[in-house]
Amino acid sequence: MNFRHGLAAAALLSVSVFTVACAAPTPGTASAGAAAASSPASASSTSSSTSPSTTSASSSAAPTSASSSSPSTTVDDSSVTFDPTVTVVVEPTGVDATTVVWLQNSCTDLGTLFGALFALPSVDENAPLEEFRTAYRDYYASLADTILEMTDRMTLLDPPNVDGGQALHDGYLTYLIGLADINAGGAIAIDAASDAETIVAIVDQIDFETQQLGESDFGLADFQSADLQAAMAEVPACQDLLAS
Repeated sequence: MNFRHGLAAAALLSVSVFTVACAAPTPGTASAGAAAASSPASASSTSSSTSPSTTSASSSAAPTSASSSSPSTTVDDSSVTFDPTVTVVVEPTGVDATTVVWLQNSCTDLGTLFGALFALPSVDENAPLEEFRTAYRDYYASLADTILEMTDRMTLLDPPNVDGGQALHDGYLTYLIGLADINAGGAIAIDAASDAETIVAIVDQIDFETQQLGESDFGLADFQSADLQAAMAEVPACQDLLAS
């Protein structure tokens, strides 16, 4: 039980890297998005890239009549078709589309990462060796896969249009790549471990390396810049992070 408690504490430490960076910078001061209705980050994944809005502009026209001296004419629109999947990006007031997409993607992915971090194995070192090994190998492998998917998506995005946006983008990617490496390496080591004691030592090493990574300066504090905080307040997927 103590082993699993330690693992939960490590997951909390990993989460704190992001929640401290993204939360409102002044204690006791309501965050820019605190008054907005909360929307769980994980639930926003179905609309991570755009805010769907249908376009009602139709090329069909109602029958029109000419003057009394001309015969009435009707526009035939029977051959006109519309694509119901066409959507437009609705930019929040004062926030450009590039920044909105970057933030919506980042905040949604963080919600997914938090879910993976807290999907803790239900067994500890007292379980049969293969059950113990499989549970923790798969846990860290799943984390590595989740983080690598985040980096793949982030790599395709332009940085947010705020002061220090490029540095924040690069630092965030560097952190994620490092975190993926730690978890992937841990999963491989656990798979090769010969006994439960070795697996426990590997888990401890993963926790230590994750803590060391989180203490490095990747510029994630730029999430607290006034420009970015104001932009996050306009993006529904970021509301939970702002209020944390």
